[in-house]
Amino acid sequence: YMKWNEIMYTRGFTRVHSLNNVNRALQILQKNNVELVNIGAADIVDGNHKLILGLIWSIILHWQVKDVMKDVMEGLQQTNSEKILLSWVRQNTRQYPQVNVVNFSSSWNDGLAFNALIHSHRPELFDWSSVEKKTSAVDRMEHAFSKAEQHLGIERLLDPEDVAVAHPDKKSIIMYVTSLFRVLPQSVSMEAIQEVETLPQAATANITRVTTEEHYQIQTKQRFSEQITVNVAQGRVQSPSPQPRYKSYAYTQAAYVQSPEQKRSQEELQQRLSPLPAGTTSLESYQAALEEVLTWLLSAEDGLQGQAPISNHVEEVKEQFHTHEGYMVELTTHQSSVGRVLRAGAALLGEGNLSEEEDSEVREQMNLLNSRWEHLRVASMERQSRLHEVLMDLQHEQLQQLTDWLDVTEARIKKMGAQALGPDLEDIKRRVEEHKLLQEDLELQQVRVNSLTHMVVVVDENSGDSATAALESKLQVLGDRWAAICRWTEERWILLQETLLKWQHFTNEQCLFDSWLTQKEEMVGSIKTTNLKDQTEMVACLHHLTTVKADLDVKRPTMDKLCSMSQDLVSSVKNKEVANKLEARLDSFAQRQGQLVQILEMSITQLSAAVSAAQHSELTHSVTATVTKVTTREKMSAVRQTRESPPPQKKRQVVVDSELRKRFDVDFTEVHSYMTRGEAILQSPEFSVTRKDSSIQELHDKVQAIERERPEKYRKLQEATRTAQALVEQEGSRADDIAQAAEQLNQRWAGFCTLLGERLAWLSFQTKVLAFYSLYEQCEQAVDSSENWLKVQPPLASEPEPLKVQLDRCREEVARLSSLQPQVHLLDKRLKELKEEKEGDEDPATFLDVDLNAFKEHYNKVLEDLRAREKHLQLGEILLTCLPPARYRETISTLLSWLQQCEAKLAIPSTAVTEYSIMEQRLKDNQALQVALAEHQGDVNYLTSAVELVFQKAPPDVSQKYRNEMDVIMGRWRRLGSTLTDSAQRIQELMAKLMQFETLKKWMEDVDVFLNEEWPALGDSEALEKQLEQCTALVNDIHTIQPSVNGINEVGLYLKKEAEPPFAVHIKKELDLLNAQWENICKQAYAKKSALKGGLDKTMALRKEMQEMQEWINQAEEDYLERDFTYKTPEDLCKAVEELKTAQEEVHSKEQKVKLLTASVNSFIAKAPPTAHDALHSELDVLTANYQRLCSRLDGKCKTLEEVWACWCELLSYIEQENAFLDQLEEKLDKTENLPGGSDELQKVLNSIEVLLQHPEDNRNQIRELAQTLMDGGVLDELIQQKLDAFNTRWDELMARAALRQKELEQNLQWARENDKTLKQIQESLANTDHHLTAYLADQIDAQQIPQEAQKIESELSSHETTLEDLRKKNQNKDKDPSPKIMGQMDLTQKMLADVWTKFRLFQKPANFDSRLLECERVLAWVKSQMGVLDIRSVEQDVVQSQLEQCMKLYKALSEVKGEVETVIKTGRQIVQRQQTEQPKELDDRVTALKLLYNQMGAQVTESKLELEKSLKLSRKLRKELNGLTEWLAATDAELTRRSAVDGMPSDLKDEVAWTNIKEHQPQLQAVVDLAEALKAVLRGHGGLVDDKVSLLHCNWIAVTSRAEEWLNLLLDYQQQMHKLDGQIQEVNGWINGAERQMNEIDSQGPSDVLKVLRAELELTRGKMEEVRSLGQELMSTRGDNCQAQVRPKLEQLNHRFDTISQRITSGMMAASAKELEQYHSEAQVWLELLEDEVKQGENLKEEDFLEDKDCEEGAVKELLLKGESLQKRVPDLDKREEIRLKHNKLNMKYNIVKDLRVLRNRKALAIAPQWYQYRRKSHDLLAWLDDIQRRVDLLPDPPEGEREIGSEFDKKKEELKEVQGLANQLSEAGATNLVEPRQLQLNTRWVEVEGKFIPFKRQCVSFSRHNLCIDSTNRKYFNYYISILTL
Repeated sequence: YMKWNEIMYTRGFTRVHSLNNVNRALQILQKNNVELVNIGAADIVDGNHKLILGLIWSIILHWQVKDVMKDVMEGLQQTNSEKILLSWVRQNTRQYPQVNVVNFSSSWNDGLAFNALIHSHRPELFDWSSVEKKTSAVDRMEHAFSKAEQHLGIERLLDPEDVAVAHPDKKSIIMYVTSLFRVLPQSVSMEAIQEVETLPQAATANITRVTTEEHYQIQTKQRFSEQITVNVAQGRVQSPSPQPRYKSYAYTQAAYVQSPEQKRSQEELQQRLSPLPAGTTSLESYQAALEEVLTWLLSAEDGLQGQAPISNHVEEVKEQFHTHEGYMVELTTHQSSVGRVLRAGAALLGEGNLSEEEDSEVREQMNLLNSRWEHLRVASMERQSRLHEVLMDLQHEQLQQLTDWLDVTEARIKKMGAQALGPDLEDIKRRVEEHKLLQEDLELQQVRVNSLTHMVVVVDENSGDSATAALESKLQVLGDRWAAICRWTEERWILLQETLLKWQHFTNEQCLFDSWLTQKEEMVGSIKTTNLKDQTEMVACLHHLTTVKADLDVKRPTMDKLCSMSQDLVSSVKNKEVANKLEARLDSFAQRQGQLVQILEMSITQLSAAVSAAQHSELTHSVTATVTKVTTREKMSAVRQTRESPPPQKKRQVVVDSELRKRFDVDFTEVHSYMTRGEAILQSPEFSVTRKDSSIQELHDKVQAIERERPEKYRKLQEATRTAQALVEQEGSRADDIAQAAEQLNQRWAGFCTLLGERLAWLSFQTKVLAFYSLYEQCEQAVDSSENWLKVQPPLASEPEPLKVQLDRCREEVARLSSLQPQVHLLDKRLKELKEEKEGDEDPATFLDVDLNAFKEHYNKVLEDLRAREKHLQLGEILLTCLPPARYRETISTLLSWLQQCEAKLAIPSTAVTEYSIMEQRLKDNQALQVALAEHQGDVNYLTSAVELVFQKAPPDVSQKYRNEMDVIMGRWRRLGSTLTDSAQRIQELMAKLMQFETLKKWMEDVDVFLNEEWPALGDSEALEKQLEQCTALVNDIHTIQPSVNGINEVGLYLKKEAEPPFAVHIKKELDLLNAQWENICKQAYAKKSALKGGLDKTMALRKEMQEMQEWINQAEEDYLERDFTYKTPEDLCKAVEELKTAQEEVHSKEQKVKLLTASVNSFIAKAPPTAHDALHSELDVLTANYQRLCSRLDGKCKTLEEVWACWCELLSYIEQENAFLDQLEEKLDKTENLPGGSDELQKVLNSIEVLLQHPEDNRNQIRELAQTLMDGGVLDELIQQKLDAFNTRWDELMARAALRQKELEQNLQWARENDKTLKQIQESLANTDHHLTAYLADQIDAQQIPQEAQKIESELSSHETTLEDLRKKNQNKDKDPSPKIMGQMDLTQKMLADVWTKFRLFQKPANFDSRLLECERVLAWVKSQMGVLDIRSVEQDVVQSQLEQCMKLYKALSEVKGEVETVIKTGRQIVQRQQTEQPKELDDRVTALKLLYNQMGAQVTESKLELEKSLKLSRKLRKELNGLTEWLAATDAELTRRSAVDGMPSDLKDEVAWTNIKEHQPQLQAVVDLAEALKAVLRGHGGLVDDKVSLLHCNWIAVTSRAEEWLNLLLDYQQQMHKLDGQIQEVNGWINGAERQMNEIDSQGPSDVLKVLRAELELTRGKMEEVRSLGQELMSTRGDNCQAQVRPKLEQLNHRFDTISQRITSGMMAASAKELEQYHSEAQVWLELLEDEVKQGENLKEEDFLEDKDCEEGAVKELLLKGESLQKRVPDLDKREEIRLKHNKLNMKYNIVKDLRVLRNRKALAIAPQWYQYRRKSHDLLAWLDDIQRRVDLLPDPPEGEREIGSEFDKKKEELKEVQGLANQLSEAGATNLVEPRQLQLNTRWVEVEGKFIPFKRQCVSFSRHNLCIDSTNRKYFNYYISILTL
């Protein structure tokens, strides 16, 4: 942008300056491409609000709207900023259903659009539901505007109340949305723009606007321009692609005609711009209008000069053309203003009221205005002509370039289209790239086409439309060619894209199928089918082959898919070579697949025979059965293929099977994928670590996401299970793999759900732990804050107030810390809850206890410290109560400071005499100190009272200290008061004496001013007298003041003694100056008094002379100028002229006297100062002016009379000349009184009269002007009026005769000419009409086809007939006889009119009636032929729907042809009635038959429509009910299958029994039956399919209910068996409980006979126990896993209790032997040592930690621990029992520690397992390579060969060695040093050894420093070892 100092503006405040400055501003805007529409400088200066607001909006739109979207518009190649903005808004609010933005006005008034736009980019700012809840639009807008202001930094440009209206301001909305666009992401897609372009026009009216241009006529000479506009043809080329890339164009011609409204608006504009109101001719209004027009003319000239030179670029020239056209419009608008000003000037000149100077000035102004206007108009017209010429040349050049490009491109696309696609994918890609180049070329050429958008063609009045005909045809051809190229390009691009995608898809599928087939071939080849001895191996091979065979069956549709893709590709390419190539490839696949199937069948047959021979194992039997089933199925299918073709139901079954398998595969894969992803998250090591502070939100979100997906995946699992069951039922053994996969999937699902539940529980517990630590941290922070506060506290304050503040603050801290006690209790409570929640598991709350105890200790300690400080502060407060308060110390400090300041001020001397102002200031300062002293008296009183209180309370030494301090202060206080009083009195005395001196000095200054400035006013006697009196009074005052002057001298001497040295010198000088000034004043006063007295005398004399001269001037005016003169005769006028000449001579004779008087006055005035000239000089000026005025008036009157005499003579001359012309005219009229008729004679006489009538009016105008001038002056008015009346009367009479004679001649001549012209026009019109009618009849065009033309012809013929009748009547009514020639022409014209009427009647007959009648008959016949389709009855919805659609087509066809049929019937009746056909009877029969056929077809179609709609409705309802019931049956059947598929008894028998009741769906079945009956009634005997469907439903219903009943019976059987088992277990448990009680009594009382009884009962119970075990084993083996899960715990518990009690009864609690004790101690010691070694190892990893089974000794340790517990019970010795207990506890503790260490090592191993396995593999590979290299080096010959190859391998392996060492470093840092160190040592040693052997074979010695062994800090300890090896 330009800087302010760079803008050349004009300084000034006139209108011209304003216009110049505004013009410069508009030029700058135009250079910056700001859109200026119909606005000029005058509009802005005049304050046109509407145009100024429009200009401001254009500036905003350019720099704030378009500038923001400039980059987006360039990227999308769009120019409409509003469309871009609306596309952006709609794209970002698409996801909000309540928001539909279609404009920038009404779509925003509810506030939702603003909120949606912000929420789409910043959803974290607010919740959308909160916006939806707001019911007020103002609230929603307030919410959006506040969010945008707070978070996006957007100012509130809008008020909600202004937007919440029906139609908000569009521009304001655009501004605010642009602000949002600036700060939010600005991505806009072409789809969004296309969506906006397809919106209704009413919605997008604010985006695309049609601008109307007004073209005005520039000058009277007719010139106009037509524009041939090249527009984008919307819809001309419909591109099938979603994003059209090119635009086609066609031309349209725009004719610009001014409407009446435009004319009225132009007239109003001209009236508004007219600077001169109508009817006003005053000079003032003319000058104002002229100034305004000249101002505008100046701006127009600047505008023309400011236009840029004509460019060479067509777009710039167009812009210049339109700009200049607007400029010409402005000229035309102001043309009337210029003309009105010129007419006003002419009117002023014609009125003659102007003076000579004004007259000449007006004439010069008019000439200047006219010349400047003409120059401006000619220059603008010449520029327009140049613009036209340059623009036409450039446009023709553009058209030629476009034509050449079209020729080249057409040849190019013809060549491209002739080439066939193929034969491979690379060729297609090459074609695509080639087409892209063509598209880029089209896009570049689009710029040239767009430049032809507005093509301007210059046309003048001579050429007309013919100038555009050739250009129109050329543009039409170019448009068609461009559209064809664009259409071909789009179609070709779509074809290439489709072909490329199809070929790539086919290639990918082909490669995948080829690789899969190759893999299966290799797999089959790798499976060993012969020489198999092991039966298990044979079964495995057979299973593998069966799996491959199943995979082949599943993959068979892929081959069909490849065939269909191949056919689709061939149809697109249309290349025989490609078709042969693809067919050969597919044949190869088919052949390979067939061979593989044959190999599999043979292998399976062989293995099946081998396996069938051995029937030992159940697994082999199952596999053989499976194979047999597969083979049998294949054979049966082969047999069925040889028979007749299967029914359609079997085909559908195959399709269903394939769909079921696909569905199962999809569901199976989806569920497995879900569990795999979930397990990867749920098995993360992070779940094994309990956290204190880290966030688990990410883990929680992941697990919750898995949990949310679980129901959906469970539904997928159920669907997959049902699908698998359906496949098993349909295919039998062929679907064993499906069943096995489904079973595995369910098992994995159960484990996955268990793991998910554990992880959810862990997350819940961890959340509570984190909440505990959150509260813990809050409390800890509070305690730390209090502790830190306590640390930074200062010592006790020595003043009460600070001490009290410290005490209050300490109490606040104690209270705040004490308030944490409930939170501490809450921590205890939460810790207890966590312990209870994890009771029984590993105790995770150990660290919680430690942290909480530490916190409590810290909390109690800080609280005690705070309370101790509180007590300390309380004691300090008590001690400070007896001392003075803090105010005492502050007051005494303030008072001492003030006293010190005052004493310092008084130390400076201030009573010496100096300047009066300084002494006055010193006095004020002294008084201020006295005031301050009084103010501080209160502080002194307070200090005194405070000291008295201290003296009463404090100890003597302290009170004496305060008393001494106070005495010192009071002494200083009293001295200060006395000093201030003395100083003030002294200063006042000196100031009074100094004031006397100053008063006299001031009086002398005033007198001096009077004497020097006031000079005598010569000429003003009163003023002179007054000044003389003042001067006399001054002389008197001098005599009076003389004594005071003497006293002042004495005062001055006194002040000099008391003054400061510098000021004393000053006083001395002032006294000397004062005395000198006094003497001077005395002299001047006396001199001025004498001067005033002499001036007064001279003034009186001069005044007398001037008064006498003035009296003579007044008398002369009265005698010669004020007397009235009357001139009735020429003699009076001549006498008056002589008298005035005599008076003129007398007046001029007094001029010498006036000059002498002037010289006397000037000489007198010259002696006085300049200030005294005014009075007398003004009187002289008045006298001189009066004399000059008398001379001027007398000269003027004399000149006027002379001019009047000259006018009278000129008037007489003009009257004589005009009388001579009237004599000549009268003679000519007398001669032409009785002229005979004849056109030639009439024409000659008429010409001669017209020549005379063209006599100029100048003389007559001069006569009127001269007469009027004389009469207005009252000169000879009666005489002049007589002469003027006589002349005018004769002039009017002769002119009236001449005009009447001219009119008669003109009428006669016009009558003859009009007759000839009228007859000629009628004949030409009739000939033209006859030609048109002949052509219409030949082309079989009638009046109904072109009714407007027919009406026009009829009206013309009627008009011609009327005109001929009028001509005949006029000729007959004339006085003279009509001419025979005219009558002959009339007869000829009447004959032509009769012939044309005859042809017109033939033209009125319809021409296309027969074709229309045939078309109606054809349509009705087609409808009749299609009626048979509607008779078909079917129950299928698709069939009924198609029938209904066909019926609707027929219905639509009849509706469309209805109007035509009625018209044909009506027209046919009219033709028959008018007898306009040769065979009316036949035509009437055809019309009647047409009517009957139409009525019949309408009735049949309507009836069929109703029946089909009813049938479709019933079939849909029946299908819905059938599907619902069928789906329920299928779901129930699948659920039954799933529930019954459980191996044995279900887990919950009660729920299973309750679920089996399915009788509530019986009413739904009855509803289906009722619908079926209703549909059968509609089908009328075609309801067989309905019966089949209902029967099938009944069968399914019976099958499902039967299965449910069977399942219920089975469940009841399970329930009975479980009740029986529970009863037996309860009986055995009862005996065990009694035996345990008795054995406990024996232990306390000793052995007894009860033991024998128990042993007897034990034998009996053992039998019952066997029965329970057998029953339980039977149930567990036959009733499945669920039964086993329920029965096994019960049996185990029972067995354990029974074995325990049996052992107790049998052994009778026998004591343990010494051998058992020794064995236990030895085994325990061994395990303790082993465990101790592992404890010492700590967290260092071992290789066993990476194995899966690492805890194999767990069983032995647990067995030893159980043995220890048993021995503790059996050993009677207490010491030995205690020894066993200690060793048992120690073993248990060590074992728990080892388990924890193993868990930690396991986590570490799990984290670095990939790196460890990678390191082990790579190190092993390197060692193997080193062994191989060593062998190769040992085998190298001498001289060596091949050492380069080995050297290069060494270089390659060095990089691998670096990687291995890097992995070793990572593993060492992770804790695997013990694992890595030996391997790394071995590897490095081996590398150095082998490389040392190879070094002698190298041709060049390579130093060890370049081995690039990466020895870092971790492996540096091995380096010395390497060096030692190299040294050896």
